[in-house]
Amino acid sequence: MIGHVLAALLTVVAPIAPSTRSTGTAPPVATPAEAQWSPDLGDPVLANLIARARLGSLNVRMALARLESARADVDLARAGSRPQLTIGAEAAVGGRNFSSRAAGAGTPVLGSYEVDLFGRRKHGQQAAVAEAAAALDDVGEARQLVLAEVAKTYVALRDAQAHQAVAEETARLSKQMSDLTRRRQADGVMLISDVSAARIQETQASAEAQASGHAVEAQCIRLGLLLGLKEPIEAPAYVGLEIPPTPPVMTVSSDAVLTRADIRAAQARLQAADARRAEAVAASRPRFLLTAGLGSGDADLLYLLDVRALAWALAGGLTHELFDGGAAKARIRRSAAEAQLADLTYRKAVGEAWGQTRLQLAQLQEATTTEALAGEVLNRSAAAFGAGQARHADGDIDGLTLARLEVEVLSANKALSDAQAARARAYIDLSLALGGQAP
Repeated sequence: MIGHVLAALLTVVAPIAPSTRSTGTAPPVATPAEAQWSPDLGDPVLANLIARARLGSLNVRMALARLESARADVDLARAGSRPQLTIGAEAAVGGRNFSSRAAGAGTPVLGSYEVDLFGRRKHGQQAAVAEAAAALDDVGEARQLVLAEVAKTYVALRDAQAHQAVAEETARLSKQMSDLTRRRQADGVMLISDVSAARIQETQASAEAQASGHAVEAQCIRLGLLLGLKEPIEAPAYVGLEIPPTPPVMTVSSDAVLTRADIRAAQARLQAADARRAEAVAASRPRFLLTAGLGSGDADLLYLLDVRALAWALAGGLTHELFDGGAAKARIRRSAAEAQLADLTYRKAVGEAWGQTRLQLAQLQEATTTEALAGEVLNRSAAAFGAGQARHADGDIDGLTLARLEVEVLSANKALSDAQAARARAYIDLSLALGGQAP
């Protein structure tokens, strides 16, 4: 009746702790450069999904757009420190009274350049460059988060597929057990209450099979969203043992967190805040501006030289606001507060990264232990089922008892799949906590 299930289930019994097995493929080696981490766990299906997520993820594309904006700000800051040249055309008509009339026209060319006496422009450029570096690290962080979510969702999909396979087989067994119970009740061997209980169990098993199918569909939808698609991905084929193994991890280096993209971004923003504070201080000091003109009609130059028109002119001016209502001091205070906030943000990011690393390592070790125990339970259940088959063949136990033994094997298989999924997710989270480095 149910002997064909044992062969399939015994394939998952041998490896008690899948996390210690080797896939024959070395773990991916990450580099400090963004977009290099690939948590594919040696699984070709997952590797394909990750490659698609790199290109299609909306979160990554949004981060790239912010990076482009930050790089444009760098060009804008550099443009302000370069000479400016303006060319135009002007004409006028008028008279001293309503009976006289005069007209004139010209094509003035005006040039200007601010001498950066106190480094205001330089500090502004430094701040913009640091913000662009932070935006680049933001792209790396966004990509790592997306890839980690893709990997964990893929693991959840494989776990849901394992649940579906178990639920469908359990539903089939529950129906057989219900039919057998009804026949025995008709023979007077079992009570009507036993039949009712068997029917309830059959209904529950059928509902669980349906729910497991919905769970698989939900993970396919989530993967589609992570890949930037408008529809769910097609569920990959499932044959059992689909959750990838991971290498054992006992210790990690706490210094590894310093290469995390979010910490590098926080450090870059701290540098940008320091540069803006220096820029605010420099902005409160005098400015020196050089101007030059050809065919100039600039009113200030005409007034300064006491002439009506100029063929050419060169001037320099030093300006400083004596009273600005406290605006300069307020800008310095604000930039100092922002620099302090950036420093606190950086230190918080480092502290949280260390804490996350230790926590994820403990969770991985706990998940590995739980997986090993689940493997042992499955071993014992499969052994009991094998012994039950022999006893059933000898007539020592009936078909209902044998079916219950097989249900226990299915339940143990489901628990092992859950433990494997928890271990894989913990390994991915630990890799993410280390900044995309293999533990």
